[in-house]
Amino acid sequence: MQLQTEFVKAAGQTSRIAEASSVIILAIALGLIEVLIGGARLVFSLPSYALLAIVGLLALFSLRGLKPPPAQVCLGTSLIFFGYILVRALFSPVVYVARPDIYCVLSGLIVYLFIATVCTSAKARWWVLFFLFGLAVIHVLVGVVQFRDGNNFMPISFLQRYDYERRASGLYVCPNHLAGLLEVLGIFGTSMVCWSRFPTWSKLLIGYATSACYLGLLLTGSRGGFLSAGASLLVFGLLSLLILRRSGTHLFWRVGAIGAVAALIVGALTLFLVHRSDFLTHRAQNAFDSMAVRFDMWHAALEQWKTRPVLGTGSGTYLYYGRMFRTDRMQQDPIDVHNDYLHLLAEYGIVGGLLFLLFLGAHLHNGWKNFARLGPRRVVVSHSLSSTSLALNLGALGAVAAYMVHSFVDFNLHIPANALLLAFVFGLLANAGITRQSDETTIPMSVFRWRALLPVLGALLGMQCFQLWPGEYFAERARTAQKDNQPDAAMRFALRGLETERKNPFLYQYLASAEFTRCDSLSDSQARLQCYEEPIRALEMARALAPQDRTLLVPLALGYDGLGRFAEAEWIFYEALHLDPKSVYLPQVYKYHLSRWRNPQAFEKSAEPEKTEEE
Repeated sequence: MQLQTEFVKAAGQTSRIAEASSVIILAIALGLIEVLIGGARLVFSLPSYALLAIVGLLALFSLRGLKPPPAQVCLGTSLIFFGYILVRALFSPVVYVARPDIYCVLSGLIVYLFIATVCTSAKARWWVLFFLFGLAVIHVLVGVVQFRDGNNFMPISFLQRYDYERRASGLYVCPNHLAGLLEVLGIFGTSMVCWSRFPTWSKLLIGYATSACYLGLLLTGSRGGFLSAGASLLVFGLLSLLILRRSGTHLFWRVGAIGAVAALIVGALTLFLVHRSDFLTHRAQNAFDSMAVRFDMWHAALEQWKTRPVLGTGSGTYLYYGRMFRTDRMQQDPIDVHNDYLHLLAEYGIVGGLLFLLFLGAHLHNGWKNFARLGPRRVVVSHSLSSTSLALNLGALGAVAAYMVHSFVDFNLHIPANALLLAFVFGLLANAGITRQSDETTIPMSVFRWRALLPVLGALLGMQCFQLWPGEYFAERARTAQKDNQPDAAMRFALRGLETERKNPFLYQYLASAEFTRCDSLSDSQARLQCYEEPIRALEMARALAPQDRTLLVPLALGYDGLGRFAEAEWIFYEALHLDPKSVYLPQVYKYHLSRWRNPQAFEKSAEPEKTEEE
């Protein structure tokens, strides 16, 4: 009997150590993917995904721990929705471009299930948020430098952001993505300061970090971020007033008046800071300038959806259909719809849209039930306003409200760092961590099954990260080498990548581009013609993997022109023009092709290098 007791104690201690380790690893994973430009490319997502795989595996030690049970309807709708996303992505036409969705969903499910079924303690959940608050301050400090100097400063040399002038993006590549992070942390910080049971000194620190988040949000110049932050604060304010109303009329009016004055002060301060900056003033006054471009993207997404309205065209395919249905004024290469709802509809169809509404409705309903239990009902019984679990619940509801607004004009849910943060938020809504009076001394089988899914997902994700990492690493090295005009290094890295990865069309593209550069440097025309065979073969391999990608067809057609096989090039140009009929660039290249076809001798002579007197 004593031996059995000691065994139970040892198992319980092991479970606690494993859970604490998982919380630490989860926080590091969420932070690491933010630092690596939000995981905007798969190579920068995989390290965090590997850490999350460890979190899933460590759940083996927590299978039978007694915890507050999650809402089964939330977990069930999540499994149905994300299960459909995974299956549809696996059967998408281009395997490689579907991978970001596949592995982001797998990782998000691990975060979601871990928070909903294992990490139910409010204290442990807040520690994850504390870590993210510290990292958010670093984002804002980097953003201050970017805003002040109007440059693309990044503290990590091998990471680069896009050119957004003075707009702050922190360690992300895009200011809108940083806004998507700060609006979530900002509302959690506000909720923590107002409703948690933390001591005053910690609330002051949290208040400073929250102020930094909203300052950083202002520096991003993200108009969608401004709207979504306003929506989250509005939801938070209304729910807070509902709690105060239940606590008594006197307190309701007193605290409500203080809140209204605070809101006016913050609003006035925000307007003052905006007017102090010509850049922010210009963006505020021209709020609708970018909407024409977004309308064009949304139009293309709707046209894409019409081609396959039920199941959609498959994961990642807006990259191709966005070109096919672009307007004359939309000449930038469309990659994302800038509307998460239309993006989901176009690639996953009506089925995906309806399942998403089912998933969202279940979590909002459960979040409201938890709010009523933690807020108005609890206040009436205990007359205690502060509650750390209530602060988490209010923050989660506010965060979802923020993303419901922001997703109309941006694509934060296609940025892995922000998608994983939302998985954390929905995990909070699925299980508020409320302990109920119960005589049960064993874990329900339904909860056991959900927890058992965690190590399965962890093992699957871990194996895939191990398998995919070399190919992604060498593909990134090949891309940067070719961009830096180092064709020999690009060829070497691309060939290394192809040793383990054969489904990435961009590896073949980088290889072909580097080989074309080497071939064009040859002085002998006959040797140059023979050299062209290899890059053309590589591009044909890429074309077989991604037949709808116009960017693979143009260099392929020009390669056939270089060999004098103009009829074959003509068919490829015809296909490219069909896939991107509104492109301004393509007709110009096609005219060049026709000129070469009509007078190939002239181009052969112009391609010969000039001889020096010594020669």
